[in-house]
Amino acid sequence: MKKITLLLLIGALSFNVSAQSNSLTAGVGILNPKLRVQFEHGFGDMHSTGVNLGYYFVNWTGPRLEGFYRIYFGGDNEKGMFMQASAGAGLFSFAIDEESTTEFTYTENGVVLTSDIYNSSGTWTTAGGGIAFGGKMTTRGGFVFESTMGYQIWTPPPSNYSSEYDYYLSSTSALDVAETLGYYVLGPGFPLMFQMKLGFNF
Repeated sequence: MKKITLLLLIGALSFNVSAQSNSLTAGVGILNPKLRVQFEHGFGDMHSTGVNLGYYFVNWTGPRLEGFYRIYFGGDNEKGMFMQASAGAGLFSFAIDEESTTEFTYTENGVVLTSDIYNSSGTWTTAGGGIAFGGKMTTRGGFVFESTMGYQIWTPPPSNYSSEYDYYLSSTSALDVAETLGYYVLGPGFPLMFQMKLGFNF
């Protein structure tokens, strides 16, 4: 009985210690409006892993989920500078969908027809990842502040042209290029990563 009690006490203490290395943080994006929620679990003295869920609200709307791994240079996964590698996938809508479609006319067998440039709205999958450096601070009360800066690359939107428009014009038109460029300049594909998050350790 004493051995069982001792094992339970050690297990409870171990759980308590591991629980102190967990953190839940959140932040918002300004350039392309979004909400991020992040869970991080520290293990060892200088390592951690976790998951970052972001939801984008404008143009390319939808969720993106990233797993990450961190190495803390100071040997403490609750504070200090770190290097982070991440990878994940997202599910987004097209920025230009059927509600903002431009119609066009073309002639086929002597008949003038009207059609939509784009297919009906839908979703598409992006995949990618990045490398970043950052810093984290945890107060005695468990308050967490962290910031991250780095580089990321994500796959662009696929062509969403209708078959009629493909027939009428090459799929390398300026409109398709505009959506891809917009995704990298104003959307989730922007290559520079800068994040600030607040939360708590538990």
